[in-house]
Amino acid sequence: MQKLISWKLSFRRLSEEYELAKKKKDALGNLLSAGKISQSTHSLFDREIQDAMAEIANQRKALLEKMASKMMELDEQIKTLEILVAKFEIQHVTGEVDDQIYQRETDLLSMGLETARQELDAVQEAVNQLSNSNVMMQQETEPQTQGNEAAEVEFLEEPAPAAEKEPLETAEETAVEKIEIAAEAQNSESGAKSEEKQET
Repeated sequence: MQKLISWKLSFRRLSEEYELAKKKKDALGNLLSAGKISQSTHSLFDREIQDAMAEIANQRKALLEKMASKMMELDEQIKTLEILVAKFEIQHVTGEVDDQIYQRETDLLSMGLETARQELDAVQEAVNQLSNSNVMMQQETEPQTQGNEAAEVEFLEEPAPAAEKEPLETAEETAVEKIEIAAEAQNSESGAKSEEKQET
């Protein structure tokens, strides 16, 4: 039962962490809708939240596997106890075991059976809750993951205008060349006028 309590605490902690991640995701979406952050900033934080939610899902899956293993263990334990009870019943009927031993052993076995069955029921209930919760988590995260992929494509396409730097540099070089040509022409014209004055 101690393990079951530990599992329930782990289940509660993971559920709280998942709900917190959902609130963060909703708040981030509201910021984007209100125009307070850009799509690229939204994608950056959204990826972090998605990673956290995926980690929570993995931990819950591992917990579910441990609990399923415990259920199998309890099933085997119950079968073993039931077999022992049946043996003592048969031996008591045939006179192989006296009343005192029969009563003592069957009381102990009955207590063990009751405890094992109660624990099995509790684990089964917790497994059902966890399984249903995992299904809901998958339904909530799968559409959001597709949306994030589209956002990431859009984010990757944003830097494309940087390729326009080359034409700008070419334009600047052309302007410089024009200025230099104009200056040379002006110098040539000034030189020609000076020569004409000297000749006269």
